[in-house]
Amino acid sequence: MKAFFKTYGVELAFFAVSVFSVAIAWGFLPETIPVQWKDGQVCSVGSKWILWLLSLALLAGSCVSHYAMKRYFDKFPALAPALSGMERLVPICISVVLLSCQACSMLAAWNVAVRVDLVLLVELLLVPVVFIGFVAAKILGNIGKTK
Repeated sequence: MKAFFKTYGVELAFFAVSVFSVAIAWGFLPETIPVQWKDGQVCSVGSKWILWLLSLALLAGSCVSHYAMKRYFDKFPALAPALSGMERLVPICISVVLLSCQACSMLAAWNVAVRVDLVLLVELLLVPVVFIGFVAAKILGNIGKTK
């Protein structure tokens, strides 16, 4: 069990933040919350129970991606020197995106003007930059090293 917490500690921390935020906000949320936007306007609402499902999706998605990437690197070890550590980075990015979606839904439920399209656009632009920077640092760190 200790190995599980060591391996999936970051994923569990994001899950705890998600669950804690929903638990704190639960009593203050209306019965329906925004779940879909079009052109900056809410076009679909759902039950506030969706926030709990989003918390579970955050945990499941980040743990599955962590496990799948680890298996991928075990199957293709030649990629490991340049891409090792991605199995930690991808689940974090997934968790951040899902947490921001959850936060946007809660804020919009309280009539706080949130431009979800801009939030997701910034994430869409920053995630590849983080990945490219991470891989570039690995590659530059491996240049000049001899085996």
